[in-house]
Amino acid sequence: MTEIRKNIRSGVFYTAISKYSNIAASIIISAVLARLLTPSEFGVVAIIIVFISFFNLLSSFGIGSAVVQNKSLSDEDISSIFTFSILFGFILAVIFFFISPIIASFYNQPVLANLSRLMSLTIFFNSLQIVPNAVNLKNLRFRELGIISIGVHVLSGIIAVVLAYMGFSYYALIINSIINALLLFIAYYYLAPIKPTLSIKFGSINKIIKYSTFQFLFQFINYFSGNTDSLLIGKFFNASALGFYDKAVRLMLMPVQNLTHVITPVLHPVLSEYQDDKTVIYNTYVRIVKLLALIGFPLSVFLHFNASEIINIIYGPQWNQSIPVFKLLALSVGIQIILSSGGSICQATNRTDLLFYSGLLSTIVMLLGISYGVFIGKSLVSIGFGILFAVSINVFQAFYLVIKHALNQSYTRFLKVLVFPVILSIGVASTLWLISFLTIGNIIVSLLIKFFITIFTIFLILLMSKENLSFLKENGLKLLKK
Repeated sequence: MTEIRKNIRSGVFYTAISKYSNIAASIIISAVLARLLTPSEFGVVAIIIVFISFFNLLSSFGIGSAVVQNKSLSDEDISSIFTFSILFGFILAVIFFFISPIIASFYNQPVLANLSRLMSLTIFFNSLQIVPNAVNLKNLRFRELGIISIGVHVLSGIIAVVLAYMGFSYYALIINSIINALLLFIAYYYLAPIKPTLSIKFGSINKIIKYSTFQFLFQFINYFSGNTDSLLIGKFFNASALGFYDKAVRLMLMPVQNLTHVITPVLHPVLSEYQDDKTVIYNTYVRIVKLLALIGFPLSVFLHFNASEIINIIYGPQWNQSIPVFKLLALSVGIQIILSSGGSICQATNRTDLLFYSGLLSTIVMLLGISYGVFIGKSLVSIGFGILFAVSINVFQAFYLVIKHALNQSYTRFLKVLVFPVILSIGVASTLWLISFLTIGNIIVSLLIKFFITIFTIFLILLMSKENLSFLKENGLKLLKK
């Protein structure tokens, strides 16, 4: 246990530096771009990103996680897998290039054709980085990966801002994505130079095919769970509506991705070493879920009650139509934060089949929620309600499969871990609801007042529970260290 905590702490430390530096950079870059580009321009690019994400998913085919998990792969195996990913990615990039006019025609946006053709480059560059990145993760090079992430994100963001300022419109965002993918590949490959083979040895592919197939199937259905809303809004609403919605979603995902992605990239590589000891994995996972819930649940409440201030400060008043849907999506932040770590547990226990089944159920529920918002409610707010309902349902089935079937532990005992975080959130919500009746003219002052009141409320409630206060002291800064 000492070694596992040491590796996780080290990984989380360097990943945290990377992610939170990226948060600051993302906020600044997004704030500037939101004032240089229109909601319609963001909406058009959001349509392309949805399709690019799908092709990136196809090119990955679960290979990265499989390389991390399999400890018997030789250098020759990895080289052969790398060659396969290069060839497969190139084929998919060519296909996307030629179907670009179809995408433009479907959405009745002629500009999508040339933009999509240009974006096909990101599919190829992203496929190139899959295996080198997996090798770096397998070797626990979290510090180097963190530095790379910060540098590439800041550089590509600056380029996007400069291009937007010069009037390049959509192309500022497109070129940003291309440069980001290319630079990541170059950096990952520099750390883990892999020689491609002249031929693909399918014996090497067979070593990872079962694991990677279920991983891919999970990602495949999870894609539709996470992107159907944008696909339908782009088709049945308009580009501006998609722009407002996309900004709300990206802002909501920022704490989800930048909190959980500090921990989850570390969990799989480290816990895979203990794949035969489910008790070690369970005890580690319980502590992580409790810590994430204590942070994520009150954060959801804070974001909900400060939606107007946050949108106006970061993006400006021209994005006010994003506020109602952001308020609803914000309530799902805490749930998504604790849910996102479950995939690493399924991967570490070689149960990517459970990951697939859970993803399938989640996608069905999510599609029902989104369909309600698009076809019945016919508004962005209704879509927000549908997604919030779906996420609330999915948390129970996802945890059940992970705890009961992947780890063979008591489901009801595990759920008790979430009781105090819920109580903490109710206390914060009650306080912020009372404060909402006050009128504070300056939005920055309003946000600061609510922030300090939230911190004070959390502190008071924690004082009533010495056990949980002690837990945060032990785990907040020194994760999993007794």
